[in-house]
Amino acid sequence: MKRSLLCVAFFAGAVLARDDAAAIEIAIGDTKIELVAPTGYCPLDKSSWPESQLIDFTSDGIKRQGERLAYFADCERVRSWLERGSSKGLGDKDLGAKDLGAKDLGAKDLGEIVDYQASLQLRDQNVTSARLEELCTTLRKGDDSSKGWFDMFLTAMKSIVMGKYGGAEDSTLTYIVLRYEAPACYIFGLSLMKNREQVYTVSALTTIKSKLVTVHVSKKIGNMDLLKGNAEDVIKHLLATSQDAATALVDANQ
Repeated sequence: MKRSLLCVAFFAGAVLARDDAAAIEIAIGDTKIELVAPTGYCPLDKSSWPESQLIDFTSDGIKRQGERLAYFADCERVRSWLERGSSKGLGDKDLGAKDLGAKDLGAKDLGEIVDYQASLQLRDQNVTSARLEELCTTLRKGDDSSKGWFDMFLTAMKSIVMGKYGGAEDSTLTYIVLRYEAPACYIFGLSLMKNREQVYTVSALTTIKSKLVTVHVSKKIGNMDLLKGNAEDVIKHLLATSQDAATALVDANQ
C-alpha cells in the first residue's frame, strides 16, 4: 500500500506541474508573460497535454493554427483518477510518465480544461486594446448569431447522427461573439471532436504586453445535457470561469 501511494505521488508530479506556484512564466518571442492558474486548477506537464485543436481568431475568421502555451485541469479530478489507478494495483511501469501521456490522459474526463494559446498570425504584431476591440467587432460580423440557438443545436445534432463531421479532424461547427468587455473579447464555440463528442468552449481574447493571448475554457457535453436544457447553464458557467481567468491574467502582467 505504501509503495502504491509513493507511485501515485511520483506520477502526479510527472503529470501535474507544480501547483504551489502562483503562475507559470512563458515567452512569446522576447516577451515574458505569467499565466495564472485559475482557482482549483493545476497546470499539466507538457508531456501530458491532451490532444485538442489550435484556434486562432483573426480578422479573416477562425484558423486552425496557433501556439499552445499551457494547459490547466481540475486538480482534484486528476488526482482522483490517479488514485483510482493505483487502487487497481498499477506498479512503477504503469504509472511512469512514458507509459501514460497525452493520448491516455486525453481519453479521461478531466472536467473543464483551461487552455492558453497565442495567436500565430499576430505573433509579431503589437495588439492594443483598441485593436482587440476592433477584432472583436469584425468577428461578430461573421459569426453565427443570426442563426439562433435552436438552428445551431439542430445542425450539431444532425451532424452527429449523419456522421458528417466524424472524420479524422476536430471540427468547429459554430461560434458566436458574446461580447467585448474590457479586458477581453468573449466568444462561444461549439465543436465536434473526431470521436463525435461535443465540446463547448468560451474563449477570452486578451492583449497581454501587446501580445494576443487567448484563454479557452472547455467542457465536453453529452446529448442528455442538450435534451435536459442544461446547455445555457453550462455556457454561463464557462463564461464566468473565462472572465475570472482573463482578469487574473491581465492583473498578473500589469
